[in-house]
Amino acid sequence: MSNKRLFFAAALLLPAFLFSHGVEVYEVKSSAKVIRFSYTDGEPMMYAKVKLYSPSSPKIETLKSLTDKNGFFAFVPDEDGEWRVEAQDGMGHRGEIVLDAFKTSLDTKNTQGTSSASAAFRIVLGLSLLLNIFALYGFVLRKRLQRQ
Repeated sequence: MSNKRLFFAAALLLPAFLFSHGVEVYEVKSSAKVIRFSYTDGEPMMYAKVKLYSPSSPKIETLKSLTDKNGFFAFVPDEDGEWRVEAQDGMGHRGEIVLDAFKTSLDTKNTQGTSSASAAFRIVLGLSLLLNIFALYGFVLRKRLQRQ
């Protein structure tokens, strides 16, 4: 290779080498908030749409994101106050939680949505359904007996 070609190759590659930069990766100890959205049966709300609202702008979305495949969403608050996080799965289920930015808690549970009926209400609803099925059966049976 001639000196001209070597000089030309060096002239082309030197700026890229001088202005290139590396990547640093490190763990940050922070007060990140981790939230899990799931259905009442424990199944995660996979890839649900998440909206984050900051204390200074409670009606304007600060961030739009998705939960992961296990229903988790995490963020690092950058101001003190109450942050509101809501998730919707696109099938009518919605969950919402309000968190204090710098207050730590082991388990904050705040459920809202179409599937948040209490256990007692679900039992009463189930019994009502069974009674209605038996009443309909009795009505149909009585009509058949009257025809005979």
